[in-house]
Amino acid sequence: MRGLRACRDGVASLELALVTPVLIMFAVAMADCSVVYHKQLQLSAALQAGAEYAFTLGQSESGTTLTSAVTSFVQTISAVSLSSVTATYNGGLVAADYYCVTGSPPVFSGPFAAGAACTDGSGSTAGRYISITGNFTYTPMFKADDALFPHPISQTVMVRLQ
Repeated sequence: MRGLRACRDGVASLELALVTPVLIMFAVAMADCSVVYHKQLQLSAALQAGAEYAFTLGQSESGTTLTSAVTSFVQTISAVSLSSVTATYNGGLVAADYYCVTGSPPVFSGPFAAGAACTDGSGSTAGRYISITGNFTYTPMFKADDALFPHPISQTVMVRLQ
């Protein structure tokens, strides 16, 4: 019996066999997190490019022409396969009117006349806005990672046009 208690042969391989599944799960979870983060950066870049495009185009276009052009632009340049892209002019309110935006998430107040001062004390004037929202659904490599990621992953960008 004393000989068996003193023998340490194979202990390291037994420990490795017990720890390996846990290490593999951590590695896969880290890979999932890094892929989602990368895709979120790609979505953010596409929405920012869409906001720049909307700002440029918004000086001459308005309403449904602008929102459809921006939507198709973001879908075209996105490196992520988006499940949906929506662009709304003045938050879905009357496109011809001017509004003020406050808070997070942004809330529209108004309508106001062109050039009217906003009542929130920021010193800004009422304007026209377009918000662009992009969504994508990520399917994790490891089924247990489903709880870590929201479905779908969404980001919104808002830009003042006028």
